[in-house]
Amino acid sequence: MSDRLHRRKLLSGFCGVGLGGLAGCLSSVPGLDSNDIEDGSDVGGTDRTLRLGIMQPLSGNLETVGKPMRNAAELPIRQVEDEISLDIEYEVVDTETSPSTGVQGAATLVDEGYPMVNGPAASDVTLQATQQVLIPYRSVCCSPGATTPTITSLNDAGLVFRTAVSDSLQAVVLADRAANDLGHDSAATLYANNDYGWQLSQAFSRSFRSDHGGTVSAQVPLTEGQDTYEGAIERARADDPELLVVIGYPETGGQVFADLGADAEEDILVTDGLQDSDLHEQVDYSLDGIRGTAPLVDAPGTETFTELFEDTYEAEPGVFTPHSYDASAVLLLANAYAGQNDGTAIRNAMQAVTTGDGEEITPESLADGIELAARGDSVTYQGASSSVDFDDNGDVTDAIFEYWEFDESADGGIAELDRVSS
Repeated sequence: MSDRLHRRKLLSGFCGVGLGGLAGCLSSVPGLDSNDIEDGSDVGGTDRTLRLGIMQPLSGNLETVGKPMRNAAELPIRQVEDEISLDIEYEVVDTETSPSTGVQGAATLVDEGYPMVNGPAASDVTLQATQQVLIPYRSVCCSPGATTPTITSLNDAGLVFRTAVSDSLQAVVLADRAANDLGHDSAATLYANNDYGWQLSQAFSRSFRSDHGGTVSAQVPLTEGQDTYEGAIERARADDPELLVVIGYPETGGQVFADLGADAEEDILVTDGLQDSDLHEQVDYSLDGIRGTAPLVDAPGTETFTELFEDTYEAEPGVFTPHSYDASAVLLLANAYAGQNDGTAIRNAMQAVTTGDGEEITPESLADGIELAARGDSVTYQGASSSVDFDDNGDVTDAIFEYWEFDESADGGIAELDRVSS
C-alpha cells in the first residue's frame, strides 16, 4: 500500500455527545467561516490531499449489507492509490444502523475536517445525519443506500446527493408486479418502523390503489429487534389479504419469515432491503419462490466494478455495493475538480463531473479521471450502478428495476426474473 494513503481509522468511540451537544463536539468546523477554507496556495493541482469520510452500518440491522458497502466505498481508493499524484485521506464511521449514532459519527467526521461523506446507507440515519450535522456544517453527502422519497424534498442547500434510486419509483414497480404478475387485488404491508419503511409502504399503497384498483387493508409497522412478529403478522392478516408485502432489513425480515412459516397462505413480495441470500441460512424452511424488487445495476462500469470487487475481496458484490463505489468515485472526482476540501466547492463540482461532454470516465479509467479533474479538465463519470446523472434534487434519474426471487439453486441464492422500467 502506498505511503501516500492515510490508512483508514474506524471511528467507534465517538465524542460523547447527544443530539443537543453537537456544538461541544464540533470544535472546529471547516467551511462555516471564510478563514477555514483553504487559501489559494492550497487550491487546485495534483499536489494536495483529497479527504473523504465513510459512514456505513457495520453493526445493527444492516450489518450484513453494510460491511460489503464499506468495502465498495474503499475500493476506489485502493484502486487508484498507486496511480495518482494526489494523496487520499479517509476515515470510516460505523453508524450501527442507528440515527443517533449516525449523527454523532457525522459530527466526528466534520470535526475532523472531512468535507464530504459517502453515506449513510439507511434512510432514517441519512435524514438525521444530514439535517442535524452535514447540511448545517456544509459537508457534502452522497448516500449509496438511502431510498426514501423524503430526501428529494430536503432543504439541503444542494449538499445531499444519492446514487440509490428513490423508493417513489420502486413503489410503482412493486405495485405493478403485485397486480400484473402475481395477479392480486388485495394486500397488506409489514414495514420497518422508520422513514424508509413508512414512505415505501405509503407509496406502494397509493400506486396499488390508484394504478391497479387494489385495496390495502393494513399497513403494520415492525419495530426492530423483536423476538417475534407474530402480533404484527396477525394484524396484517386480519382482513385476509391475498398478498403480504414485507419492507425491511435482513435481521428483522428473517424473523418475519420464521414467524410466517412454510405454510403461509398468502403470497409474499419483498423489497430491496431483503435482497440478501444470507436469509436462506436464517430460516429453517425454503424461501424459494418469494419474490421482490430492487434497483437494477446495469451501467457502463458494472463489469469492471464486479471484477475489481471480486479480485480485491474474494466475494461477490452485494446489494448497493456498486452504488457505494460510485458515491466514493464521484466524491473523489468532485473534490479533485473543486481543488479544495471545501463542501460548497465540492457541491458545485458534483454535477460538473457527472454530466456534460467531458472526457468519459468509467471505473476502469478512474485514476486518469482524478488526474484530469485535478488539472481542471472536464470529465463525465459513467458509473458502476448507473450513468450517475443527478437531477436538481441530487437524485439519479436512471430507473430500471430487477424483479427477482429467492432460489437456493441459483448463483448467490437469488435469481433474476425480469427487468422493469418504472
